[in-house]
Amino acid sequence: MFPWSSAKDTPLKPLPLSQRQKAYSAATGVVYQYIFAGLGGRRHVFEVSADRQQPFHLSIELPLEGLELCAARMGSPLRWNEEYALAKLSLFAAMDEGANLRETLRPSGEELLRYMDELKLG
Repeated sequence: MFPWSSAKDTPLKPLPLSQRQKAYSAATGVVYQYIFAGLGGRRHVFEVSADRQQPFHLSIELPLEGLELCAARMGSPLRWNEEYALAKLSLFAAMDEGANLRETLRPSGEELLRYMDELKLG
């Protein structure tokens, strides 16, 4: 066994996501800037601005029923990074549709399964 490895190592905790601003060019022609602001339960919060206007917070709440459908397809509960990826694709879809981004978004279970297909999960 290597000296840096031991059987009693504690499990690694996921690193927090970086706070870098990213850009997304939506199908509507609007360029959005966004930063992941935090996570509260199943609610992923992003700070978003459209065409460099005043930023606002946008929540994407992943419904429990939808996450259960995804977990059933995967054969295990989703990890935090997989849930984040689903929330991010939900954010992009709302931007592409020109949806009202001032409201909490709640993607359906069918939408989450479609995003899983895009991500090649399960």
